[in-house]
Amino acid sequence: MGIEPMKVGIIGCGAISGTYLANSKKFDAFDVIAVADKRLEAAEARAKEFDIPKACSVEEILADPDVETIINLTPHFAHGPVGISALSAGKNIYNEKPLAVYREEGQKMLSLAKEKGLRVAGAPDTFLGGAWQTARKLIDDGVIGEPVGAFICLMARRGVRPGQQRTRPDGYVNFYSTDFFEFGVTWSFDRGPYYLNAIINLLGPVRRVTGSARKTWEERDDVFGRVKVNAPTHIAGVMDFVNGAVCTFIMTSDVYDTGLPHIEVYGSEASLRCIDPNNFGGQLYLRKYDSNELKPVECLFGYNSNSRGVGIADLASAIRNKRPHRVSGEMAYHVIDIIHGFHDASKEDKHVILQSTCERPAPLPLGLEDWKIDD
Repeated sequence: MGIEPMKVGIIGCGAISGTYLANSKKFDAFDVIAVADKRLEAAEARAKEFDIPKACSVEEILADPDVETIINLTPHFAHGPVGISALSAGKNIYNEKPLAVYREEGQKMLSLAKEKGLRVAGAPDTFLGGAWQTARKLIDDGVIGEPVGAFICLMARRGVRPGQQRTRPDGYVNFYSTDFFEFGVTWSFDRGPYYLNAIINLLGPVRRVTGSARKTWEERDDVFGRVKVNAPTHIAGVMDFVNGAVCTFIMTSDVYDTGLPHIEVYGSEASLRCIDPNNFGGQLYLRKYDSNELKPVECLFGYNSNSRGVGIADLASAIRNKRPHRVSGEMAYHVIDIIHGFHDASKEDKHVILQSTCERPAPLPLGLEDWKIDD
């Protein structure tokens, strides 16, 4: 790329850090030079496994003058506080999803970044994958005509049978085992950002939302026995986009999947069936106005395997080249504002006009190689 790689530190050395660290070796745009965790032994293990120069405490990584950007891989409830601490220390921040649990934390991050001339970015970056960039090009090229509506569905019975093992061989315990049913986790905050980033990439920002949310059971089985459910676990909502499209939204951990599509976009000339937005690549299908069949669409872009980290490469390139980054903090905040909007609409029996918005992220260029990013 002809520019110096951005020096990055990771806070949070749990399961997902392995994917980020493995993929970081493939990108030229950034180098991970330090890892930190409140469990120093976890940071030391990751540093040894991936040949990272420094393993340290959270306080030490925030004080390190060589670290320009923090990748925050902590549990959901720490995303806001750690992000605020990183920005306060003069670091750019890339938060795993969600950007924060509470709106106030997200607003504080955006405000600090503006004040200090820093960047806020947020996962997931799967919308930069080949399937999603192909879908974006089909819409931008007018293949489906005017976007009229969309459909989003995640149905999964989330529950752990008593005695089911959820501890990894390396000793890492998935945090869902203890707090999946707390507000700020559940599918809404955990998987919701995949679906919402994907649809914002395709259709742009949302103007208003409404919906109904329910807590189906007061207690659920978990690895430690019965746990209290402290948040809605089934949401049926509607999103009105700035461009006029209307989207039906279903997200639940209370039912069993029946094979409904994850995301579809409906236009005046054709309908587009998309993939599970937790993935970068997969088969798209298009039904045009003159056919009764869903026909497969050829993928036109790279990044079709697990490419987590491409968003950080984009952030690094954007900082070096003084351009907007695609995985913007504004989009990540807009996503949590939408999620809160569903909860608020149900609680207050009304439509919620969103106070946030964001730019639709720029598409990737055709012909971009895997593990590279445009200037």
